[in-house]
Amino acid sequence: PICHVAAWVALTDAPIEAGCMEVVPGSHKLGQLRHAEMQDPENLLSRGQALAVDVDRTRTTFMPVKAGQFSLHHTHLVHNSRPNRSSDRRIGLGISYIPTHARCTAKNRVTAMLVRGEDRYGHFDDERRPTVEAGPEERAFHADAVARFRAMNASLNLASD
Repeated sequence: PICHVAAWVALTDAPIEAGCMEVVPGSHKLGQLRHAEMQDPENLLSRGQALAVDVDRTRTTFMPVKAGQFSLHHTHLVHNSRPNRSSDRRIGLGISYIPTHARCTAKNRVTAMLVRGEDRYGHFDDERRPTVEAGPEERAFHADAVARFRAMNASLNLASD
């Protein structure tokens, strides 16, 4: 079973007019839905992911958050955000929580940071904690981790079931 929870931590307020996340409650029970890639210069998602199937959106709910608040959602929950139509920036930090027994199905290894417990599986390379803020080693490690993540993301076939 999929065992991934995403957290979105608001660093600035994210009201409806700023394009807060909207979700379809209960849609995580539908499982992994087919996705299509779209090329949209206005979309910040690395692959421009969009659902390739119809979903009943009559129960769509907005999830506005204030700076310092966060939302949690299952990775299969149908979710999106609209463009920011406010005069303020919408800034947040996305964090993925997975148990250590979970593994990436892509061929290349990516990094993860252990936040609790012990890793007995070694499915991810350790994302070490920085020793200084934005030092040269930290920046190089971050650049490598991002490149590995993007390579992994590009290798996955989102359009398959």
